[in-house]
Amino acid sequence: MVGVAHPHVDNVGEKSELAYYYPEPYWLAREGGWIKSLLLFFDGVAILRPNYMRGVEVVADPSLAGPLTERGLLKVLEPEWFVDDELSVRLAEHMVELIVGGAFDQTAKTAGKFAELSMSRMGFAELSSSRMGSRHRGVFEMIHNDLKARGLARDSRDGVSIPLRRDVRTAYLMLLAQEARDAGRRQGFDLHPITNSRHARAAVRSFLELNPMPSRQDVISFDLATASVDLDAVSLDEVLEFRAQHQAEHRAYLVSLRRFVAEISTAERSDRRRLLDQRQAQLDEQARSLRRHALDAFKLPTNAAGFALGLTGAVWSLAIGQPVPAGLAALGALAWLLPSRQTGSAYSYIFRAHREWA
Repeated sequence: MVGVAHPHVDNVGEKSELAYYYPEPYWLAREGGWIKSLLLFFDGVAILRPNYMRGVEVVADPSLAGPLTERGLLKVLEPEWFVDDELSVRLAEHMVELIVGGAFDQTAKTAGKFAELSMSRMGFAELSSSRMGSRHRGVFEMIHNDLKARGLARDSRDGVSIPLRRDVRTAYLMLLAQEARDAGRRQGFDLHPITNSRHARAAVRSFLELNPMPSRQDVISFDLATASVDLDAVSLDEVLEFRAQHQAEHRAYLVSLRRFVAEISTAERSDRRRLLDQRQAQLDEQARSLRRHALDAFKLPTNAAGFALGLTGAVWSLAIGQPVPAGLAALGALAWLLPSRQTGSAYSYIFRAHREWA
């Protein structure tokens, strides 16, 4: 929808570093302790929640989402305005590359790790059309029609969401997480994708390594290190007081993760193993220091549940275009409307929590 107003929350506005929580548009109550731990590393948390789901984040976790909203520490991004024309076209371009590159093929010869991860729960699941870029109607309909023709999507049953095969849905949410960084800058936010579940790291890595992806040769993962503690039993006031004293050290850990990924992914491949081991040791020491600070401050036992945080990312180089089917050829012209990105970076912070990838 063009022209939808979007109020900015005062405390998590311009220049704030926000943890962009994905793939789903809200977290569950049992994840509250981990979300509080994220506040030590970031200025707040952002979610991408469709307008028609208004308030679901508070229903899902009333004990934390409500207080975070009241304090201006939760930024709700609505795809009706956040997924703007530029982001809609980016999503379409990437989906064309993935479709044509065979990312969603199910044959034994072509199904890769990403397809295997998603196909383990194959079936269809709803994704809001606003998150798919329906604001740019012509592009959205072109992609939707092609997905339907391939058996990867169905017609909407409620007028606001599209049933997608689960691997296609996951791909859209992965793409949104990466492209949200640029879209966030256009809205005045500094967004950093962060996701959880025991399969999250494998899913992110497999996605970045898909043949059509421009990052497939340079994906680096840092093992999850216990960087903090589960703060479920700690009050929000205590967490924020501790953050005021120690956020600089926590932020330095995030910066180190991103810097090391960029350094190692651009290094000679023969040097990568040595550099990766060296950098992992440095990061592990930083993480141990952060955890000690938290254990001491909150007077928790040394065997308290840990908050594990790592990163998977890569240099995002210019993609090599695939031959585009006639039905999607019109998208080729759209690429000229946007500046070409020769390089950049793609990454997601990975943290260990209770909820599995849906």
